[in-house]
Amino acid sequence: MTKHSLLTNIEKTRLEMILLAHQFGYSNPHVVQCSQKLDLLLNDYSKKINMN
Repeated sequence: MTKHSLLTNIEKTRLEMILLAHQFGYSNPHVVQCSQKLDLLLNDYSKKINMN
C-alpha cells in the first residue's frame, strides 16, 4: 500500500469512527473496532515513514 493510499484510508476511517461515535457513543463495539482499525493504519503509515 502506498503512502497516499494509506493516508486516504486513515482519513476515511477517522471520519467513519467520528460518525459512529456520535451515533452510538464512544464505548460501542463498532466504534472500538473502527478505532482499532485506525490504529493499525496509523502504525503501518508510521512504519512506511520511518523506513525512508
